[in-house]
Amino acid sequence: MPKLRPTPRPPALSPEVEEIPVGVRRLAAWSWRLIVIVAASALLLWGLLQVTVIVIPVLIAVLLTVLLTPIVNVLTKYTFLGRGAASFIALVGLLLVIAGMFTLAGRQLIAQWPDIQTRAVEGFQSLLDWTQTTFQIDMPMINTAIDEGLDQLQQYSGQLVSGAMSTAAVLSNLATGIVVCLFSLFFLLSSGGAIWRWLVGLLPPDARVPTHEGFRRGWKALSAYVRTQILVAAVDAFGISIGMVFMGLGSYAVPIWLLVFLFSFVPLVGAIVSGAIAVLLVLVLQDWIFALIMLGIVLLVQQAESNLLQPLLMGKAVDIHPLGVFLGVAAGVLLAGIPGALFAIPIIAFVNATLLYLVGRDPTPDLPQDKAAAAHFASLGRGSGRRAG
Repeated sequence: MPKLRPTPRPPALSPEVEEIPVGVRRLAAWSWRLIVIVAASALLLWGLLQVTVIVIPVLIAVLLTVLLTPIVNVLTKYTFLGRGAASFIALVGLLLVIAGMFTLAGRQLIAQWPDIQTRAVEGFQSLLDWTQTTFQIDMPMINTAIDEGLDQLQQYSGQLVSGAMSTAAVLSNLATGIVVCLFSLFFLLSSGGAIWRWLVGLLPPDARVPTHEGFRRGWKALSAYVRTQILVAAVDAFGISIGMVFMGLGSYAVPIWLLVFLFSFVPLVGAIVSGAIAVLLVLVLQDWIFALIMLGIVLLVQQAESNLLQPLLMGKAVDIHPLGVFLGVAAGVLLAGIPGALFAIPIIAFVNATLLYLVGRDPTPDLPQDKAAAAHFASLGRGSGRRAG
């Protein structure tokens, strides 16, 4: 008959510790752990900010991977192409589309540039005349203000020259970022799954499957966000471009479409800036009545986007409260400027879905488990056990 062993008791605490209330002890235990987590996160963020030339292109490549992966999957499944060849074709197609859009927009802007200059000078002169008649400001006061502005410009000419000289470094970083983005995009498309499985294989065996499944939920939320954002940006751009055609400025429709489309990817701020540029262009090329009509068109398009398209297309895959969007964008701007605002919401969407799964609240319960990946991770565990034995 086996002997019954007494239940082990926890080690006795010292009298000084026993005098501290249990709640305080628990709060202290949580506090130092939170301090370590925050310090480690801050150190990681600081390190990433030091290599933004690499981090930002890789993040852009991740977003483009979400966009192009369905195309690569279709090419691989329904053609004779391998994964690498399909990824290369998708990458070349993306570059051709981007080059075509910018070429068409640039040609239209160059063709209309003399007209823009003439209308801008006329608009500035009419604004000057209106200011003189309304506020009784005479020309000597205006000339004095212009002279003071020129003096300030001369005083800061050294800073302007140094800023111009730093443009070469900016262009160099831009070229480096483009190369890093393209290479990262190709390898993420062609062998992203293998790279991810290798990374997950470095984790402890018990953490591999939950991490992989959480990542799949996060990736699905990120995919839903990117596809929805592209569709919403295209609808915004088409709506405002049609407004430009309605205003009699159809020759500027393509540049405005491209501008609104690109700015729509910056949450909150992008829509305001692109809409203001469209209204200002109408004000310069037409008059204030047309500008007010254009303002109404911009507001109508943006309200339809925020109240109809976003809730309908996002659904529950990217369930983020508007306050979370606002605070996330604000934090992104404070930490990394415009790139921070661009990547804040995709990162929040990914982390939110991943953490929800890890804490037992699966955001997409209809997504089946990846049995092939589970078998792969299990084989890694068995292989390590055999080596250990």
